[in-house]
Amino acid sequence: MHPTNKLRLTTLIQHHRRSVLAVLGTLMLGTGVVAFGVSPALPDAAQWPVRQVVETMDAPLAVSELSASNPEFLIHQSQLTRRDDSLQALLKRLGVDDREAQTFLAHDATSRLLLTGASGKLASVTRTPQGRLKTLSVRWVDTSSKRVSLLVVEQQESGYRSRLEQPTPRRLEQFGSLTIRSSFYASTDQAGIPDAVAAQTVEAFSGDIDFQRDLKRGARVSLVYEAFELDGEILFTGQLLGAEIQNGKDTHQAMWFQQAGQNGEFVSLDGASQRRAYLASPLAFSRVTSSYGPRIHPVFGGQRAHKGTDYGAPAGTPIRTVAEGVVSFAGRKGGYGNYVVIQHPDKAATAYAHLGRVDVRLGQRVQQGQTIGTVGSTGTATGPNLHFEYLVRGVRTNPSTITSAPASSTFVVANLPAFKQAAKAMREQLGVAASVALASAQ
Repeated sequence: MHPTNKLRLTTLIQHHRRSVLAVLGTLMLGTGVVAFGVSPALPDAAQWPVRQVVETMDAPLAVSELSASNPEFLIHQSQLTRRDDSLQALLKRLGVDDREAQTFLAHDATSRLLLTGASGKLASVTRTPQGRLKTLSVRWVDTSSKRVSLLVVEQQESGYRSRLEQPTPRRLEQFGSLTIRSSFYASTDQAGIPDAVAAQTVEAFSGDIDFQRDLKRGARVSLVYEAFELDGEILFTGQLLGAEIQNGKDTHQAMWFQQAGQNGEFVSLDGASQRRAYLASPLAFSRVTSSYGPRIHPVFGGQRAHKGTDYGAPAGTPIRTVAEGVVSFAGRKGGYGNYVVIQHPDKAATAYAHLGRVDVRLGQRVQQGQTIGTVGSTGTATGPNLHFEYLVRGVRTNPSTITSAPASSTFVVANLPAFKQAAKAMREQLGVAASVALASAQ
């Protein structure tokens, strides 16, 4: 290279050293020839001299300065509604300070849905830094119908306008897995399995497994279930589609199958019904807060015999009858509060106490799984719960024994072509879910 050109190149590199190094680095990365390591010839980094470098820089702009320089600057903020919320309190948490918006929300019939019904709705706003409301959206899901509602309030030239939408969430098939370390429900919590899916798993195998006594430590559970998503968020889960439990040397499998024009139910992958005379629980998902047997009474104190099973659940949770039968009592009864008794074909009966609302009447015939009322705290109760009893010839018996009742269904679908194809697909899906469980364990 000519000396003059060499001098020019050296000067150019010195003046643009950072840019040249960045380009060289990019080229090396793009061609895949970069190697990272520590050369043994370099001195120990701990021995290198330390030099403090102080440079002046512009302070970051405050929100007010940003908004002043950019009139389109907006803030997005979300909060969950609370049971004791007022409109003013919610808007304050959302950073909205807008008298016009508050007046509209207080007087608009559609907007009043914001604070009616259950709490826990997701309220999101777009507002200016000064608190001027641009848009408000409030989303919630009806627990019984699984219907999604979306309240939208928008600022327009003529003022605010509201509308109510009912978007359709997208159905997904989710895989889940867990290993039993303590109780089944504690393990599902640790694995992030939704309560409703866990309850359906118990229901699917209630005739094969006592989930309180039979599951061994280390048992593996693989699940395939519906989930419904909107805007990238899982809003709720639906039907358990398939499940496998490997409990020691025993393997149990079940899947949900529904023929056209008929009710679906759980069947084994060989086509035999998993249905039993009694459901494992009167609640779709819950926690057993007090089992059958002696206990310290939560209200009166002292040890007393507890002749039923208590389930903890939020007020308003639907209660279902565990078997078909006829309502022999529906009304108020002392410490039981709102109380329902159902007589079943096998001469046994089940009783449901502390209901918030009773949805059946004396003499009414009910089907297995039908809603008969909601969880409440009527009578002698410390909070929302369901007290459930199982009576055999009038004697209150341990409710956990109802799962041993003989099957009441002869539902067999083994020879149906549609079932064979569905069972094959479910075996493959359960295999995938099981491999997820093994990967997690390792």
